[in-house]
Amino acid sequence: MSNKTWNILAAAALFVAAPILAAPERLVVPLTDPAKPATVEVSLLQGSIHVVAGKAGEVVIVAEAEADGDRGDEECANCPVIAGKAKEKGKGDGGRTSGMRRIPNSGFELEAEEERNRVAIGTNSWSRAIALRIEVPAASSLELSLVNGEAIVVEGVGGELELHNTNGDIRVRDARGPVSANTVNGAIEIGFRGPLPGSPMAFSTLNGDIDLELPRDAKLDVRLRSDNGEIYSDFDVALSARAAEVEADRSKGKYRVSVAKELTGKIGGGGPEIFLKTFNGDIVLRAHGGD
Repeated sequence: MSNKTWNILAAAALFVAAPILAAPERLVVPLTDPAKPATVEVSLLQGSIHVVAGKAGEVVIVAEAEADGDRGDEECANCPVIAGKAKEKGKGDGGRTSGMRRIPNSGFELEAEEERNRVAIGTNSWSRAIALRIEVPAASSLELSLVNGEAIVVEGVGGELELHNTNGDIRVRDARGPVSANTVNGAIEIGFRGPLPGSPMAFSTLNGDIDLELPRDAKLDVRLRSDNGEIYSDFDVALSARAAEVEADRSKGKYRVSVAKELTGKIGGGGPEIFLKTFNGDIVLRAHGGD
């Protein structure tokens, strides 16, 4: 490991040691090779992730935690004082904090580690929502994962995007590289600019709409499935017949024929495949004319 990498880790350790209070904290992570884009990996349990295109040669992380006092009175029933205002002492308190002023606990630990232009960002906070805003070189690739909270939002980042959200939306603006996005409870909105990447892409959600904005001259093979929703398109989609799938085992007397609910077709004569699947939601294919 280079000395530069050790220095970055030391900076991250200093960041970890300092609890985040009311004001957001800002960490600048220089890249090993400033001339190249980064690969940024983020894993967050609760909160939100917002990534935008920034300057070359560095990754900038701005983090802010939700203080306990922001969660409402239901979670602070035993707090005698909140934000300087008196509150009736709770029965479960036993009187031991009567008359005391409550300090909202907004501290958490965040770690960022860089090695050979790969930046891994994580936190050990399990119960507190954390809002992350990250600036990366414009051509960077992202691997983002969020479990509970708000949305994953990416703006103007042109590398490969791999996005996973369990309970929340995924929104991408001005994508230029291949995108893979999936969520369980949330919508997916992806907007592409410029020529589409030449590799396959997939978008799936259980509960939510999938809305794709594509160049008007897009050439794609499409696979579309919405079990409890509709499919809308600005494009002419030349649908192809779906062959029946046959399963036969004469030794067990079994013979089954099934036809999948999935639609397949071509846009603009065909090209790289995109797969869109939702169980409860609509699929929308929009066209735009500019770069």
